[in-house]
Amino acid sequence: MTTQRGESVLRWLGAIGITLAPLCIFVIPGLMYSGTFETNEEQFRAIAEGTHGGHEGQVSQICGAVFTMAAALGIGGFVIARGRGKTLGVIGLITGMVGAITLLLLLGYESAILIALKSATDPDAAVALAVSLFNEPVFVIMLLVGLGGYSLALPILAFALWRTRALPIIVPLLFVLPPLFSLVPLFAGVPYVILSLLVLLPCVWATVRLIRGAPVGPVRSRAEAEVTERP
Repeated sequence: MTTQRGESVLRWLGAIGITLAPLCIFVIPGLMYSGTFETNEEQFRAIAEGTHGGHEGQVSQICGAVFTMAAALGIGGFVIARGRGKTLGVIGLITGMVGAITLLLLLGYESAILIALKSATDPDAAVALAVSLFNEPVFVIMLLVGLGGYSLALPILAFALWRTRALPIIVPLLFVLPPLFSLVPLFAGVPYVILSLLVLLPCVWATVRLIRGAPVGPVRSRAEAEVTERP
């Protein structure tokens, strides 16, 4: 009973996290700020002049990083507890946590720059400083680690759920669609928000299956099942 209750908590934690993470990190900010900037300098200047926000989008992305941690802990812990797909569960848990923590550090770094831009008495100097800070190798490395960890964690966790038989194989394979649409020249004009919404498709599917309930009890191998059924 205690084990089943613990698995139920992990399922719900993972179900909430895996959908709200991409929603908060990409979809909501993408809908908030439909305008695009050709360079970072243009964006920073718009922030310094008060014509472009930033706080709302950053708050949404901070929430998304927290939900990524929830997805990693919930689904990773659930899969590890089930036994089947344990390796994928551990990899997804570690990858998701590293990516989420890095994103939180990155967003804290961006928030400090945003505050400096909005309160600057010399916008030109503030914009030049922000551009130089964003070009620092540390920022680039954090960006790659954070977004890379997040992007890899979701499909890995979905494959881990497939190994536990909680999801059909089509669900983790759907994570291939956004990068496929980005790389194929035919779909080069697909808007960024549409690509973000494509990530939501397998996430929502996984959420529904987790909420409805995965198979109850330990997942046994075929050999174990045959031994049990022998007279």
